Amino acid sequence: MKFFFLCFVFIAGEALSASFSGVDNPERARVNYILNCQGCHGPDGAGSADGDVPRMKNFLGNFLSVEGGREFLIRVSGVANAPLTDASIAELLNWTLHTQSPDQIPTDFLPYNESDISEWRRRPLDDVAHERERLVSRMR
Repeated sequence: MKFFFLCFVFIAGEALSASFSGVDNPERARVNYILNCQGCHGPDGAGSADGDVPRMKNFLGNFLSVEGGREFLIRVSGVANAPLTDASIAELLNWTLHTQSPDQIPTDFLPYNESDISEWRRRPLDDVAHERERLVSRMR
């Protein structure tokens, strides 16, 4: 049993130290996720069981494949109103995409940067649910 625990700790440590484009400090990004996102989306991005909070796990990267999806991820209320700097939000979005939805990230993905966040977070969405529904329908 002790062996399995040590293997888990090693693997978890490797995941934290992994290098992701647009993420200078994975540990800081993980802590920002815990403090600003996990309360609603859960520790693994599964969202809520009733669907009120959308899942990010194995889905979030799909938004990057539709027109308006990149901006959408910045303009949702939780991101646009997060008490973080633009640079920290860019790092957090990049980390979240790479850790929760890596298989859905398009091959031509350019990591978010501070100016992306600065441009779009100043215009939060009025109706997040409607815009999300519109983008998801475009994915189909």
